[in-house]
Amino acid sequence: NYGLKYPPDPLGKEADDEARVWMVYLDESESYDDDMVRGFRDTIDSLLVLAGLFSAIVAAFVVQTSSNLRPEYGQLVVTLLLEQNQLLRASQDLGMLASVPESDVRPNTSTHTTSDVWINALFFASLSLSMMTALLAVLVKQWLQAYSSLTSGTARERALARQFRFNGLKKWRLDDIVGVLPLMLQLAFGVFFIGLAFFVYDL
Repeated sequence: NYGLKYPPDPLGKEADDEARVWMVYLDESESYDDDMVRGFRDTIDSLLVLAGLFSAIVAAFVVQTSSNLRPEYGQLVVTLLLEQNQLLRASQDLGMLASVPESDVRPNTSTHTTSDVWINALFFASLSLSMMTALLAVLVKQWLQAYSSLTSGTARERALARQFRFNGLKKWRLDDIVGVLPLMLQLAFGVFFIGLAFFVYDL
């Protein structure tokens, strides 16, 4: 019964610190906040688990493919040793020294292909998007924790504190941020699969 739960205020005290209007506001806002925060937390928890697993998978591919961007010093050593062997053989006949082609190998010689660069760029972009999603998700959880924390004081003070926090969530467009996070993770998946297609094609 509404009248029993929220008894009428004495005349002239309708806006006091413990007035009925503040009690009604707190109860109604608590119900609204519980539904809102529960929905946000369910979404964030799912994203954190998926982003964590996905980041671990992408990181394994990055470790595998990033090595292709470094010079293959083993191949460089083989090439230089072969040239040195040819020079030693040709040194027996000075006329043959000029016939030994000069190696174009240098210490900073690049051995990676354009495909290697694209594959790594896509994998790193995917990993960055996934990590950014996880970071924003953690920040959102912290915001929700601060928003849901209990406040002390009179009913009027608690109502004003809740409204201040709610206005902050709206100002920072928390609902839009939560809505963008799944899109970011989906984009990370898309970029990763494009890179994976290039990677498999080169095998």
